Order: sequence, then C-alpha cells, then structure tokens
Amino acid sequence: MNVRAPEKADLEAVLEVLRATDSSVAGDSDWTASDLADEWAELDVARDAWLFELDATVAGYASFYVRGGRFQGDGYVHPDFRNRGIGSEILRVTEERARAEEASVPGGERVYLQNATLDDDDCTQWFYRAHGYAPVRGFSGMTIDLEEEPEVPRVPGIRIRTVDHPTEARAVHEAHQEAFATHWEFRPMPWEEWEEKRLGKETFDPTLWWVAVDGDRVVGVSLCVHKRSPDQGWVDALGVRPEYRRRGIAEALLKTAFAEFFRRGERKVGLGVDAESPTGATRLYHRAGMRTLWRAVVWEKELRAG
Repeated sequence: MNVRAPEKADLEAVLEVLRATDSSVAGDSDWTASDLADEWAELDVARDAWLFELDATVAGYASFYVRGGRFQGDGYVHPDFRNRGIGSEILRVTEERARAEEASVPGGERVYLQNATLDDDDCTQWFYRAHGYAPVRGFSGMTIDLEEEPEVPRVPGIRIRTVDHPTEARAVHEAHQEAFATHWEFRPMPWEEWEEKRLGKETFDPTLWWVAVDGDRVVGVSLCVHKRSPDQGWVDALGVRPEYRRRGIAEALLKTAFAEFFRRGERKVGLGVDAESPTGATRLYHRAGMRTLWRAVVWEKELRAG
C-alpha cells in the first residue's frame, strides 16, 4: 500500500472515492468537487490529508482537523477495495497525527479523536470498538428535490432579506455564534477566524446569505452556497437566536433558500444536521419536505483525560 499526500491532479480520483463510499451505503452522495477543493484550501494538505493507493489506484482518503483538544479524522475506503487493510491504515495515520498534535494542547485539557462513518453494521461497530472507540453522536445528511417553487411563510414582525454585505458581516457572525452556542461540541469562533472560514471560501456568495431581522437586529441567519460538480444547493448553516425560536423563522429562512435555488434552476438542495439536536431541527426539515440521505455515527477515542 502506498500512502502519500494528495495533489491538485488527484482531486477527481479522490472525489470518486468519496462519492462511491457514500453511494455504497446511502445510494447517493452529496460530496462535490467544490467541497473537496474547499477542504484542501482549508487544510495543510501535505500534513493533514492522505491518499491510500492499491494496485496503482486511489483506493482511500483521509483528512485531519484540529479543533482545540478535539481532533477530527475523516476516512473513506472505496467499496471495491474493502477488507484490504485501508481502514486500519486510516486509523493508524490519523491517530499518529493526533498523538503528534497532542503536545500542542495545554496541560489539563482533555484531548480526544473523533471519526465518523456512514456504516453502522456489526462489522463496523466491532472495528471501531476493537480500536478503542465508542459511539457518541449521530448526524444526518438531508436533501430535497424541488418540483416547484415553494411558498415562503411570513412571520409577523420579522423581515427576511439577503444580507447587506459587507456591512452586516459582523452582525451575522454574532447571530450565528449565539444561535449555535448550545449545540453539541460548539466552539466559539472569533471574528477573524470566522471571517476567513466563511468569507474566504471560493464558493462564498453573499446573494445566498439571508438574515431574519427584528427592526435592525439580526435574529436568524441562513448561510448557503451553490456547490459545483455536480451542482447542488447547500444550506451550510441555519440558526435562530434562542429567544426568537418557535415562531416559524427557521422555516421561513429555509424556504427562502429553497425558492431562490429553484429560481436559479437548481432542483436539489441539501444540508447536514445533528440528528440529536435539541432544537428539533430534523423535524423542521422533514416538515419542509426533506428526506434523509445518509446517517453517520461519530466514534470517539480519548487520548488524554482532562
């Protein structure tokens, strides 16, 4: 097995692995070329991404992220190359990378590594448990096929419009941070980091960002992008400040995005959601006509107790 860092020329081969892996479990995939390009732009690819080659073919891929003491690994094995040791090698390189990064986390802070998988069969569960992991959370990918332009409900006292960029960028950051503050594993993101992560993406399009405003206050946000190759509308973040919830604002923001994507000719829109979200997000998406495309289990291994 050959393990190496990916190069730009590998993008299509890696994308094929990602989409084939998802499709073998879920029947389809929401990975696109623009997703992978965004990931590589954010990562130190030479250090935090790996290709796994068998028979001169890209057969697996993994990436690694640092979120304070929380490390995230993400690995994929092409279905044609399963049971040939790639999964074990993915865990080996991501755990080795995590151990190297552990020293940079302040003493006394808990350090742990998470990996997610769409598979949840007995073999997958045995594999992760045998390597010291335990399941901690579930996530879902949801999608909708738009057959007609949806009607956007009105919310008394609330106006929904596109963001006034860049004037309102900091207000959107503030509302986004507050809306997600109680979500699982939320880590506050300072403005400078948020600005780079959100506004610095090649796919950033302020005409696909909407705000719900009460007077001059931003109380809800819908941050969307148009994915490419294959094309797909994507709701990257949808959140409402706690005191404004249960008023229909989230639904109005969501359907505003659906309607705009439909007008632009896009018939598929997707998003990812915490399947155990205490805000009832999954129920909202089902009511809006979305269906579950995939379900993922997050597996966690503690490297250092806090």
